Amino acid sequence: MAVESLVRKLIPSTVLVARNPLFCAASCVVDATYGRYAEWRTGVKMPPLRYIVRTGVGNNILFPHLYYATAGHKVWQYFFSEGLANLESNIVDIGCGCGKSGAALRDFRYADVEFSGHYYGFDIDTALVDWCNGHFPPDHFTFSLVNGKSSLYPASGKPQAEKSLAVCQDKSIDLVFSQSLFSHLLEEDLENYVRESFRVLKPGGAMCMTFFCLEDLETLGLLGQRWSFAHKIGRAYVENEAFPEAAVAYERDVIVGLAQAVGFSSSKVILPTYQSSLLCKK
Repeated sequence: MAVESLVRKLIPSTVLVARNPLFCAASCVVDATYGRYAEWRTGVKMPPLRYIVRTGVGNNILFPHLYYATAGHKVWQYFFSEGLANLESNIVDIGCGCGKSGAALRDFRYADVEFSGHYYGFDIDTALVDWCNGHFPPDHFTFSLVNGKSSLYPASGKPQAEKSLAVCQDKSIDLVFSQSLFSHLLEEDLENYVRESFRVLKPGGAMCMTFFCLEDLETLGLLGQRWSFAHKIGRAYVENEAFPEAAVAYERDVIVGLAQAVGFSSSKVILPTYQSSLLCKK
C-alpha cells in the first residue's frame, strides 16, 4: 500500500500518463500488436490505448483491452436484474469515456434481440467523444461534449460543449448512470449533474452514480493507505491539491442530501467496494 500511495502522489491521474509523449509512442506499438489481438479475441472494436487509459484502468496501463471489452457486462447485469433498465430503455451515461459501458449494448446479439433504446453518452474529452461518434451506430447512440472545470482537461472551446445534458428532453430518460464520474467532480459540477439527471429522468426513473464515500473507504481500510483525501475544497475532499479533480471524495450525508434537495423520492448509498454507489429513484 505504501508503494501504491507513493505512485498516486507522483502520478495523480492516468489522464496525465496518457498524454505523455513517451507513453503515446509506446501505446502505438501496443495498439498495433496486442490491441489487434484483443480485437480478434473479443470481437470488440478497441479504441487507441491512450484513450482507454484516460478512462481509468486501475494499475494496468499497458494492457487494459480485455477489461475494456468485458467491464460493461457486469454493469448491465446489475441494472437489468434490478429493473433499472432494459434493452428498450433510454439511457444516459455521464463520463462515458471511449464507450466502455456502451460497447456491451452496441454489440449485444441474442437470437433476434438487440438494443433498441437510445444511449446518450457525455464526456469532457473531445477526442473520446469523437471516437465514439465514429464507432457507434447513430440510430441508437448519441455522444456529446460537455464542458466543466477540471485541472486535468483543457477547456474545449467548442460552442457545442455545454455544462448540461441539453440534448435530452425533460422526463425522457429511464436511467442516468456514471462510473467514476462523481469521484472526479468538485461540488459545483456535482450539483449540476444531480440536477440535470433529475430533470431528464422519467417519473420512476433511476440515477446510479459511483463515488468515493469517505465512511466506506474507512470501513474498508483504504483511507489513510491507498487514499488519504487530506485536503478539503468546500464539502469535497481531494487527494491532490495541484490536480483536485484527480480523485474527489464526499461524506455520505452530503451526497444523499444533494439528491434529496433536487427532489429524488428515495436515495441511498450501496455497494461499498472501493467506490460506493448513489442510487436514487425519481
